[in-house]
Order: sequence, then C-alpha cells, then structure tokens
Amino acid sequence: MSQVKGRHLIIDAYECDSALLDDLSYLEQTLTNIVLSLGMEKLAFQFHRFEPHGVTGLLLLSTSHMSIHTWPEYSYAAFDLFTCGDNDPSTQIDALLRGLSAKRAHVYGVERSNGKTAVPPMVWELRTLDEQPETEPTHQSVYSSEKANIDLSLDRGDQYDQIERQQLLAGDHKMLFQGTSSYQRVELVEAMEMRMYLDGQLQFSSLDERIYHEALVHPAFTHASSHERVLIVGGGDGLALREVLKYKTVLHVDLVDLDSMVLDVAKYVPKVVLLNESALHDPRVVAHPQDADEFLNNVTTPYQIIIVDFPDPADEIISTLYTKEFFGRLSSCLTDNGVLVCQSFSPEDAPLVYWSIGLTLEDAGLYTKAYHCLVPSFGEWGFHIAGRAPLTVMPKQLLVPTQTLPSDLAPLFAFPTQILEKRNEALVNTLQDLTLHKLYQSEAGKKN
Repeated sequence: MSQVKGRHLIIDAYECDSALLDDLSYLEQTLTNIVLSLGMEKLAFQFHRFEPHGVTGLLLLSTSHMSIHTWPEYSYAAFDLFTCGDNDPSTQIDALLRGLSAKRAHVYGVERSNGKTAVPPMVWELRTLDEQPETEPTHQSVYSSEKANIDLSLDRGDQYDQIERQQLLAGDHKMLFQGTSSYQRVELVEAMEMRMYLDGQLQFSSLDERIYHEALVHPAFTHASSHERVLIVGGGDGLALREVLKYKTVLHVDLVDLDSMVLDVAKYVPKVVLLNESALHDPRVVAHPQDADEFLNNVTTPYQIIIVDFPDPADEIISTLYTKEFFGRLSSCLTDNGVLVCQSFSPEDAPLVYWSIGLTLEDAGLYTKAYHCLVPSFGEWGFHIAGRAPLTVMPKQLLVPTQTLPSDLAPLFAFPTQILEKRNEALVNTLQDLTLHKLYQSEAGKKN
C-alpha cells in the first residue's frame, strides 16, 4: 500500500466578490486562517497588490506552500496549495471559496506517495450558487450531505415559514448561499429583503431582524449590574452579537453555535457581514463551533450575561436545549447577580410553549420576568429574562442607542388577559419528559 507524502490542489475560483479579491489584508488573513485550521506553521509570507487591481500572495509553510493570484476585473482567483504528511488541504476548500463568495470552482487534486502505485489525479467541480432558476433551486454546494444524519426532505419551519419560503423562491430572488452541513440545510435568500432559513425555518429577515435582536439583548443588559463577560448560545448569524458589542463595558464574548457553516456565513458572506456589522471580526469575540453542552463542560469563569438564541423547539433534539437540566447548567455559569435571557417563541400563537419555557427556567431555580414585542416576520414574539437572584425593578432607560425599542420598556412586560390565562397550563420540560416539541407541533400547526 502506498503512503501519502503530500497533497497538491490547484483551484480555479469563479464569480468571486471582486472587492475581496482586491483586498490584500483580507486575503492574507483568509489564507493565514486556513493555515492555522490545518495546524501548519507559517514560516514566511509575501503579498503584493498590483495597480490598478489584483493581488499575488505566497505563504511558505513548514509543510510546503500556498499561493494565490487574483483578477478582480474577472471575479476570478487561482490557488496553488501543497502540503506534506497528514495535512489535507481539501478540508479547507469550502472555507476558501466561501471566504471569497465564489459561486463555483474547478479543483485539480493530486496525492503524491512514496509507494509504487500512483494515485490518479482527481478533477471535480464545486458550486455554491447557480443562475436564477425558474423553479425552486437545486443548487449543489461545496458541502456534502452524505455524512449528515438528517432527512433533507423534512422542514422544521411552521406552515407560515413554508408558504413564505415557497413564494419567495417562486419569485425574483437571488440565492446568496445554500449548503448542507452535518446538522441542517442553510439557505440565505435575497429578494426585497435578505432571509436565512435553517431546514426551512425562518431565522431572520433583514427587514425587521433588528426589532427581534434589540428586544433579545437590551432589556437583559438593563437588568445586569455588569457586562464584562457575555455568553451567547445559538445566534451564529452574529446579529445578537452586534447588539452586545454596542456596550463598551463588554470585554469578552463567547459565541457558541453548533454549526460552523452558519458561523462562516456570518463571518464571510459580505451582505451578512454588513448586516451584523462585522461582529465576528471583533477582537473581543471568540466563536466556538461546538455543542453548547460540551462548551459548558469547560467554563471556569462565570458570565454576567447569558443570551439563549436557539432555534424554536420544533423537534425532540432542539427541545433538549430548553430543558430544566440545560437551564440549570447555564445557571451554574452565571455570576450571583448575573442575568440570562431566552428567546421563547410566540406567546400569541403558542402560549403553552411560551409559558412552559418560563416555567422550566423557574424549575431550574431561576427567577423570571416575561416580556414580548411585535416582529412582523414572526408575529408577537416572547422572551424571558432570568436570574439566580430576584430581578430588580425595571430600569428607567436604555444604556445604548437603539432603533426599534421604546424609551419606556414597561409595556413590553404587560400581557393581554387571554395570554396570561394560559400560564396555569404550562409544563416543565425535562430530559426525562420532553414535552416542549409536542406542544410546539400542536400549537404551531406543525405536521409530523
């Protein structure tokens, strides 16, 4: 059997973002990140920008080299990657292409061995975006679903998400990104606005996401006595993070999201970066593409604020993130006077889901305050603030400027009688008795 001595990739990337291809600093950082991801050592580098445009760069590595040359006027870039030993540069092709917003690429790959049997070259084409389709797109992606233990034919979005998504895709639109990770299908669609869907469930619309994210973040900050350390679980799009970073008193943020694809979209897709105001590039932020339960195993310093921005509990797996046990783990990571806020679905469309999340927080030993606001893309939307100690009286004013929150937050904490009445029917969601997804499927009209 031959032993691999090295891997050589030549990549032609087409229909890239021309501005990124002409940004020397960005290209240098992108290639450096790939080198670090591969665990290789950068010995030397040289990058040069030509006039009027174009960049050439070379990184000399402890395990060979990596080079790039760009033609921004043609939205084209050429890469040459060679590594020795166990390092496999093909694992970074997707990050490289997404970093340049490339729509398609041709890859020529060769494995070099010290055996007698040569490995034949491989040539393949990757696509991240297609031309506008007349029907729902069937784009290929730089990601593969072959290893994913999910059924891509299933959506977890409710009937409103499904109808709106179908109408959006049937009309004039642009698919900014589409891929399938090991966890879910990710779609970023632009028509009159930009929308992100995860397995068909709407995550945000650029038209009104600020209403949701300002309501998620700022009431909690007004209740917290200090803001130095913040933990965000979920929220990989970076939009809640954008609001957190408005506070100069924030010194460190850990952003934990299971799906590295969502984090990469937030960090590298230009229009999402513009929307989240480059939040994932802030030096105060450390992004962790891992399971939140695993992350909590290693927390040694508590947080003043924890923000829970998970997807809605549409299935049993996500329901486990809204359990007494998980909320208890989050509580143990809070300072004594710390504050936790949790997005809690719609108190109007699914009051049992909403109040059950609040009751589960309380059963985990936390004191809670319930509030809500109107987000047009989702309807009336609910949140719970929670703390290990009783929460203070509502502060009189916000600490930073916002665009959508009222100057007086008190109305957000008032509920109509018909919603309050459902509070007595709430159930505690535990790992031994997962009920939240069943309530969701019943109240939100989810079809099994």
